[in-house]
Amino acid sequence: MNPQHPTAPSQGINYLSYLQPASTPPYAYFCERIVRVNDQQASIFIQQKLKAVDSVERSKIVDAIVEKGLDLMTNRFGNWAVQRCLEDPCTAEERAKVVSVMRGHVVELATSPYGTHVVQKALDGDERCKLLVVNELLMDDPGETLINKHASHVWSKIMELQWDGNPPPIFEYVNHALCGKWAQLACHETGSLVAQACHVFENLSEDLKRPCVDEVLDNLTMCAKNQWGSWVVQHIVEHGSPEAKARSVSILTREILALATDQQGVKSLDKALKQGDPMVLDGFVRKMAEPRLSGKRAIIVDMALTLPGSQFITQILNLVSKLLYPALRSHVVTLKGSRTGAKVIWML
Repeated sequence: MNPQHPTAPSQGINYLSYLQPASTPPYAYFCERIVRVNDQQASIFIQQKLKAVDSVERSKIVDAIVEKGLDLMTNRFGNWAVQRCLEDPCTAEERAKVVSVMRGHVVELATSPYGTHVVQKALDGDERCKLLVVNELLMDDPGETLINKHASHVWSKIMELQWDGNPPPIFEYVNHALCGKWAQLACHETGSLVAQACHVFENLSEDLKRPCVDEVLDNLTMCAKNQWGSWVVQHIVEHGSPEAKARSVSILTREILALATDQQGVKSLDKALKQGDPMVLDGFVRKMAEPRLSGKRAIIVDMALTLPGSQFITQILNLVSKLLYPALRSHVVTLKGSRTGAKVIWML
């Protein structure tokens, strides 16, 4: 059994009585209770006191929290008390004192389900707080923290930070660390979200975005056929630069058979069609009417024999059925022998 804290009350805790102005709450003991027994009420009490007390009393609370800093930051209820220290009415110096506890432990906290909230709150602070977090994440392996389901939220916030004067070259470091790994990142559940939610493609200069976009496009088929990578490809098709859009459409057209017959891949084709560019539609139609390299029949026939392919063809036929009919006409028997192919014939 843990020894009783020296400031622990001799009887049960009456938190209501400690809310009185003349009371002398044992803050250190309450912080220990949060860590040791997950005392939610103690955390709520400390948060309430931080908002209501004067500067002298608030300093005592901050000191007690700093004493148990890391343990509180990674605690289910303690992290809320720490976050309260990083908000008004706490002063900039009091916030800096709390953030200093994080020094050397930012990666550990960012990858913690509770610590990540404290790190994100620290990014709302002054330049000192922001730089502490950013520097430690960059000194570690960004490729690891970017795909961590907790740390990825920290990165999302970092990408959106506003800086006084010239911002630190954050994305340059990230680009260097992830050189050759962007496509792999795009195909990861949280990595895909970072590529979208951090506005990697929307809020950065074209020079900074180019290495990331180019690597995804170099591996477009792999990414488009991946559950998570598909969203990144669609994001480029919709929000990319004119150059990136044109290159993505060119690759989509070239790989139309492989993508249209894949449940995930067809989504990128759909996204390209929805942009409403008649040149995209014309390119798709012409490619679908071409014969396969390994056979005589048109690509559209092999597409029609799969469920996603037939659904994609349905969209196309609603727009340009007369142009594709000659490519299908001599393969009516083959198509009628397939459930999905028969639906395509019915559309003609």
